[in-house]
Formats: sequence, C-alpha cells, structure tokens
Amino acid sequence: QHYFKRINLRMYVKVACVAGLLISLYALWIEVQVYSHSNYLALCDLHQYISCSRVLTSRYSKGFGVVGDILVEDHVLIQPNCIFGILYYLLYLTLDTVSQTVTVTKIKFSLSLSSIFMSLYLAYILAFVLVDLCLGCISSYVVNCVLFGIAYPRYCEAINKSKMG
Repeated sequence: QHYFKRINLRMYVKVACVAGLLISLYALWIEVQVYSHSNYLALCDLHQYISCSRVLTSRYSKGFGVVGDILVEDHVLIQPNCIFGILYYLLYLTLDTVSQTVTVTKIKFSLSLSSIFMSLYLAYILAFVLVDLCLGCISSYVVNCVLFGIAYPRYCEAINKSKMG
C-alpha cells in the first residue's frame, strides 16, 4: 500500500508540473501576443479588473518587478516571470522523474518553498499594487501550493530517515 501511495503522489507531481508548465506557456503566449498585437484580448481578460494581459505586461511581469531595479536593462535575468515558471516546472518535473534520493527531496522542498514565497509576493502585488485578478497567475499559485503540499511531508520523512541513520 505504501508503494501505491508513493506512485500516486508522483503522478500528482507530474500532473501539477504539466499544469504549471501549460499555465506558464499560456502566459508567455499572452505576453507575446499583447506586444505584437495591441488589440489582442486574452481568454482570461474578462473585466477591467480581471485581466491577465494587464498583469502580464506590467513592470512586475519581468524579473518579478525588482530585478530591473538592480541590474542593467538588457541583463539576461530580466525575463518574463513565466520563463522562470517554465524553467521551474521543467526542473521540478525532471528531478521528480530522475531520482527520489534524500538530496533530491531536499532540493524539491527548497524549490517548492521558494515558489510559495514568490507566489505570496506576486499575489500581494496582484491584489494591492495592481489591484487586478489574473486567473493564470492564481492558477500557478495553486499549482505551487500543491507541489509544496506534496514536497513538505516528503521532506519531513527524509529528514526523519536521515536522523535515524
């Protein structure tokens, strides 16, 4: 039964990573379309205050809104946030597929914890700075919470095993 539970969790990780990847790819698509076609209307642009396009073209949509303040304008790290999301979900999926060692479990926990902090930061920006609702953004926050919810107990289990010997 423990074996099946582990397989089931790995399936959920894969589903969550693929969902996050698709959300991030769609966000990138929206950004490209908005910059290419000024009259582009995304499927998630439902209202004046429910607009993915508005959020994904704000100053916070690249380098999390802070990298540009620190680095020069054409620095490699000043990329759309969705590029970082694509890389994150691909890395997480690869790590989960390749290995289940204690080290990899700790790396996945660290990645998922950092994604929670970034999600909280970006949710704050979304709600209180941009005063907007981005359905794609919120969907990615949910995916990040799912990945963290799976990573945390695995991390605790790995820590307990390493303490025991």
